[in-house]
Amino acid sequence: MTELAEINTQTLIDRAALSDVLNNYAAGVDRRDWTLFRSCFTDDLEADFTGVLPGNVCHGADKWVAAAAKLIEPLAATQHIITNHVHDIDRDTAKSRSYLQAQHMQKDPQGKQRHYLIGGYYDYDMVRTGQGWKIKKYSLTQTWCSGDPSVLIS
Repeated sequence: MTELAEINTQTLIDRAALSDVLNNYAAGVDRRDWTLFRSCFTDDLEADFTGVLPGNVCHGADKWVAAAAKLIEPLAATQHIITNHVHDIDRDTAKSRSYLQAQHMQKDPQGKQRHYLIGGYYDYDMVRTGQGWKIKKYSLTQTWCSGDPSVLIS
C-alpha cells in the first residue's frame, strides 16, 4: 500500500487512470462494446477465471475478448459493478484489487427471466504502456453467488 506521505500528483493521476481502465472494462462488457473492452488489455494478457468457470485460463487479449463475447452476447443483460479499487503502484507497474458484483440475466424460452449474481474480487497486474495503463494479468475470485448458474452456460 502506498503510504500517505508518498502520495503526489502523479500518484493521484495514476490511480485515476488505473480506475478508469477498470471502469472501461465493466462498461465494455455491459454495453457489448468489445473494442472498449479490448482496449483494457495488453496483447499478451493472461485472464484466469478458474474461480468461476473451471479450466478457463486464457492467454492473449484477442482470444479472451472473443471468449467473453461468446459468453456474454446471448444474455439479455449484464451489470458489472466494480468498486473499492486499491492500487499499489511501483513506477510503471501496479497491483490492483477491486470488488465485484456481476448480474447476468437470461430469458428462458417461455420469456421468464433467470439470473445469476456473482460476488467476489478481481486481482490485477497492470502495466503502463504507450497507450496508458493496461491489464496484463488478472483473476476473478468468486466469494458468493445467488441464482441459477446455468444462465452462464445456456
